Amino acid sequence: MPAPVRIGIIGAGAFTTNRLLPGFRKQADVRVTAVANRRRETAQEVAAQFGIAEVLGDYREVIASPNVDAVLIGTPPYLHREATLAALEAGKHVLCETRIAMSAAEAREMDEHARGAARRGVRTMLVPPAPFSRGSRFVDHLLNSGFLGNLRHVQGFNVNASFADARAPLSGGRNDLDLYGQFNAAQLGLTYDVISRWTGHATSVIAQRTTFVAERPLTPEGPMVKNPYPDEVTVIAETEGGAVQSNIMNWSIHFAQSRVELYGSEGTLVYLLRGDVIMGARLGDSELKEMPIPAEHDNPWLVEEEFVRLVRGEISEPSFLFLDGVRNMDYLEAAYHASIEGRRVALAGVP
Repeated sequence: MPAPVRIGIIGAGAFTTNRLLPGFRKQADVRVTAVANRRRETAQEVAAQFGIAEVLGDYREVIASPNVDAVLIGTPPYLHREATLAALEAGKHVLCETRIAMSAAEAREMDEHARGAARRGVRTMLVPPAPFSRGSRFVDHLLNSGFLGNLRHVQGFNVNASFADARAPLSGGRNDLDLYGQFNAAQLGLTYDVISRWTGHATSVIAQRTTFVAERPLTPEGPMVKNPYPDEVTVIAETEGGAVQSNIMNWSIHFAQSRVELYGSEGTLVYLLRGDVIMGARLGDSELKEMPIPAEHDNPWLVEEEFVRLVRGEISEPSFLFLDGVRNMDYLEAAYHASIEGRRVALAGVP
């Protein structure tokens, strides 16, 4: 029987409590032993809900705890670099939330430290994107088998009506520049992670951004403040694989559905996020038809199991690396400058 893996939680927001903590509780011989949050009272609530023994004052105490082998850094990006470097220095394995850092420079520093830690047997992993995970291997298979022919254009749509109402408040954390930085606009980076799997990474981008509502209430009954992030961003990229990549984020439209569309010389695939529905057609077909995900290509999102296996040495490399976070931040910074400065921005690339 393997030794128990003891996990400490640094930042227990909604995603951690709704997705990651329940996932860790399902793993055999895994114990969540400590938790710290920005406010101690919320950490106490999480500890009571999930049976966590230690409620600690801040992330340093979680890292220093002798009852912690690995940490989940579930805070917004403002603390990722600081907490990651401290954890690696202490020899603790790290699972970090997907938006790796506030800037590409921070992300590169984190990746460098992760590589050094790996030589000492300390493992790191980013939380991979959950949307579109289930059908991703099936799309891989269809592309590799030539269903689309030559891939020409991939479009990602992250769209909903969260801010369609001009009275919708900004409360919720993701609209705080101090926590997320100027480059992390909503889930633009998440969609990039998804579609780059099929196009390769961006080599250059053009972009535009729009703010439909300049000011919103800070909270439902709070004062009006400037909207810190755009309501809509569109990024068009040239990619390593040669296909054009379009990434559209718009949280101000009604009756929209997040999806990925892949267009090739011989066919088309449309992957609808809701229900993980994949539809496809090839030359000669009359219309798109649903293509159920075969069992052998089903890819459920099992990040907690993967991280535990990584810590135990059962796998040598995770599906989502700190290096992927560097590439993501390079893209987000390039898209920001392209939209603000009105020019095409080349990405330096990762050696």
